[in-house]
Amino acid sequence: MSAAECLQIKNVMKKLTSLRNLSDEEAYGVIKELSCGTLTDSQIAGLQVALLMKGPTISEIASMARAMRDVARVVRPRVSGRLTDTCGTGGGVPTYNISTANAIVTAAGGVPVAKHGSRSIAGRSGSADVLEALGARISLSPGQAERLLEEVGIAFLNASDFHPVMGRVWKPESELGIKTIFFTIMGPMINPADARAHILGVYKPELVQMVAEILTKLEFVHALVVHGVDGFDEISLAGKTMVAEVRGGSIERYEIAPEEFGLERCSPGDLSGGTPSENAQIIRNILSGRERGPRRDVLLLNAAGGLYVGGAASSLKDGLELAESLVDDGMAERKLDEFVRASNEVGN
Repeated sequence: MSAAECLQIKNVMKKLTSLRNLSDEEAYGVIKELSCGTLTDSQIAGLQVALLMKGPTISEIASMARAMRDVARVVRPRVSGRLTDTCGTGGGVPTYNISTANAIVTAAGGVPVAKHGSRSIAGRSGSADVLEALGARISLSPGQAERLLEEVGIAFLNASDFHPVMGRVWKPESELGIKTIFFTIMGPMINPADARAHILGVYKPELVQMVAEILTKLEFVHALVVHGVDGFDEISLAGKTMVAEVRGGSIERYEIAPEEFGLERCSPGDLSGGTPSENAQIIRNILSGRERGPRRDVLLLNAAGGLYVGGAASSLKDGLELAESLVDDGMAERKLDEFVRASNEVGN
């Protein structure tokens, strides 16, 4: 798209500030315009806030996600198995980095994991932050990411490195200090490796059905969209979890509770985390067997979801048993060590 073609932002803003929905073409086009690099930070911030205040539609987000994929730096690894992501929206009850730890356990189970993510915007520790604290290299080229996925079975795909648009919206969004659709709702859907299996936590109950419908439009193979009704953007150990299971173009809705899996409920505070270095130590302690209890159990339950959508387990209950063995046998800890070492050596 030429710079001359990137001139639609004012028309888009007029519609959004009048609370009118964008057409599929307009929604797709605004992302293409963002990728041109011609918009100012003020225009980008205005777009983010206007979309948030109007409320994005399913069609708008799906069209924007398609455009984001089209302008991304793509990763195309040659892997056997179902390429999977564990990236969630963030924004729920503060915990340690459960979805990042889930990626490690899921990869240890033989599922190739392309973990999409970023640094934290409003919270204390994003996936990039905690992986850096664990010693991993978080900035990779597409070729380096492909090599890690093919040789180690896991790679971290930093959104700002693979999505030019994410790089453009990062500064305005971080300065605003609010979560707009780019790093929350849309971020988990635009994996640069085109992972079509996903356990995706959302921070609001009304997003469960909405995100599931978007995933069907984007032709995901198998996904669990989850929200802990006590405010978690993960499968919760503190109460029931709302689930929308996407598979074969259909959506099944149900709820699960810890007791169904032989696990005890806990209080939300039992799952809390802290700074990136503190969360890194929590993950190390769990994977090494030094920490047991609620924080370990919630990781196992979420890893059950990753192993299930990734095709390594036939159900969540089977996934839980597999996740437990991967941690207890030390395979998850070894996978973390292998990933950290390889991420620093790749391309050297």
